[in-house]
Amino acid sequence: TLAGIYAYQIGADTVITGVCETDFSGYPDCRDDFVKSMNTALVKGMDRALTIKTPLMWLNKAETWALADQYNALQLVRENTLTCYNGIIGDGCGDCPSCDLRKAGL
Repeated sequence: TLAGIYAYQIGADTVITGVCETDFSGYPDCRDDFVKSMNTALVKGMDRALTIKTPLMWLNKAETWALADQYNALQLVRENTLTCYNGIIGDGCGDCPSCDLRKAGL
């Protein structure tokens, strides 16, 4: 929702998120059907076109890391992205299921 509001404010028509259903850890906001529903709600709520893109939706963590490495961005992605559900950027807390998946994929 926050990204949709920001997109609206700056006149963007696309929000890109790194959610991934294949590594689903019990978090419903990572599912494809949730993202599609959120996209519909944002379009109706803001009364303008907006698309949520999920390029990693069907990749597992190992494939995501390989993609980052392919683009010479492995360290950038590792240090500056948020997977941790305790809000710790980078390698995270190391205790939550999302951090476990991130570490196993790396």
